Amino acid sequence: MRYLIDGYNLLHALGLARKTGGRAAWDRARRDLLDWLADRHGPAAGDVTVVFDAQNSLGGVVEEDHRGLRVLRNRGRTADDVIEDMLRDERSPRTLTVVSNDARVREAATRSGASILKCGDYVDLLLSGNRSQPAGLQDPPGEKDVEASPQEKAQWLRTFGGGGG
Repeated sequence: MRYLIDGYNLLHALGLARKTGGRAAWDRARRDLLDWLADRHGPAAGDVTVVFDAQNSLGGVVEEDHRGLRVLRNRGRTADDVIEDMLRDERSPRTLTVVSNDARVREAATRSGASILKCGDYVDLLLSGNRSQPAGLQDPPGEKDVEASPQEKAQWLRTFGGGGG
């Protein structure tokens, strides 16, 4: 399964967006998110594209590789616009899952024939260790839900912060 992720949407959904700290805090949050995604996807990281907003920048398309992940910014455009364009041009939408909480992006994915995951469902999928199918399809009938191990939960809290619990 390939994934097309609305980067800042996932960053906000995970609570990584900070109102203070300026550019350095945003850079750190993006890097933490990308590192976590690369770790969770492992060798399949090449099947993941993360698109970030860049409407306040000038230039053109910036494409980077982050530990196998494809990271895109199209300066002067929102991630929503870029994702919609990518979906229009997609030749195999049924092999693509779009990750976003944004209704506009999810509608575009549905129109194209791609699968959709809300950010929380995608995180749950990654924590379950099964990235091959969209949420709701990954567990065979009669199987118990898979829960993150205590080590995975501790790593999640170290990486993204969190209170006690």
